[in-house]
Amino acid sequence: MLKSRYSKNGIVLMCTIAYFASYFSRKTFAVVMVEMLDKGVVQREVAGYIGVALFVFYGLGQLISGYLGDKLPAKYLMFSGLMVSAICNLSLPLCQNQYLMIPVWAVNGFAQALLWPPIVRILSDNLSHEKYVSANLVVTCGAHVSTIVLYILAPICISYMSWKSVFFASTIFCVVVGIIFLLAMCLILRESEPSEATNDENVEGCVENAPLMTTFKRSGVLLIFLCIIAMGFMRDGIESWLPTLYSEAFGRDSSESILVSVALPIFSIISLFVVRIIHKGKVFNNEARGAGILFAISAVLCVPLAILINVQLVACRIICLLLAGIVCACMHSCNFLLISCVPGRFAHSGRASTIGGFCNACTYIGAAGSMYGIAMVSKHFGWVATVISWAFICIVGVVFAILSFKKYTAFLDEHR
Repeated sequence: MLKSRYSKNGIVLMCTIAYFASYFSRKTFAVVMVEMLDKGVVQREVAGYIGVALFVFYGLGQLISGYLGDKLPAKYLMFSGLMVSAICNLSLPLCQNQYLMIPVWAVNGFAQALLWPPIVRILSDNLSHEKYVSANLVVTCGAHVSTIVLYILAPICISYMSWKSVFFASTIFCVVVGIIFLLAMCLILRESEPSEATNDENVEGCVENAPLMTTFKRSGVLLIFLCIIAMGFMRDGIESWLPTLYSEAFGRDSSESILVSVALPIFSIISLFVVRIIHKGKVFNNEARGAGILFAISAVLCVPLAILINVQLVACRIICLLLAGIVCACMHSCNFLLISCVPGRFAHSGRASTIGGFCNACTYIGAAGSMYGIAMVSKHFGWVATVISWAFICIVGVVFAILSFKKYTAFLDEHR
């Protein structure tokens, strides 16, 4: 166990800063995409391919990172991820051909995958489950603050310099944070020491001693993976395409469209604190049930959003932004339950990083589908049809949450 509360707080702080930098360097393309489209730097289909490349390789990388995160020193994996991401952010704006951006951003996706499973491992190894959940809230909020900073910084950079400067700023930031993170973690982290989370004795025959696939089936987490795919589609789809939706549906310029999108992470941060509070209660303490409720709320909210999206009134524009913000906030709350809380339930078996890797991989299967799917649906059928498709995806999420509930509840009862 780490020797002091200050060491534990230091670990949470450094993981938060590292994840802040990770999100900053991951979302640069999504944030400036509307400007790149407007300037003719990339075509809509190619922009979709670039986004898909990031998410596909991020998802595949999660499986590898999840396994390595339980076997290798987590701090070195995270440092490597930040350094490679910095190189990719430096390289993308230097590409002379838009198609060269696809493999560059694919490598960035794999680099980004080296962050989250090791974070899960570090936190779950050194904190009790309750403290682990609280630490996850702090780390996740760091990612949203990073998004807010990026949404504010990008229009300034675009106005006074160019869209390329956003990538260059991200490069410098990642390098600095990566060096500070590695030095700090080498001083305070003792990965070989026993942890609070693994003090419980394993009972022979329980899920923790079973093969991985048996663990998946008996815990109900396989069906939760399908919920996560739906959540990933919604969360990253809305975040990536809202600036373009706002610009095209309401005829606004790209800088304004990027700036108004700062509302999304603000809503998400508020929702995370709300869901953390209610997660302590009976209803949301079961992550499958909580996710089902959040998907249902989102499906309902998509209906007025689809109705108002083409109404050219300022009030309707504001209402649409509020609705999109609330839906995105619900998906981030769902992400907190399924990506942050669920892997921690497997800490006693030493599989927190592995489960975290699978969960995040599923997130970005959905995210990859959203990048290309929303590009195609919006191009051929318009934004109203796109929002209706969001409601359908949310209903799918409700269905899989219901199907996973019985097994997952039994798994939780077995390990309380």
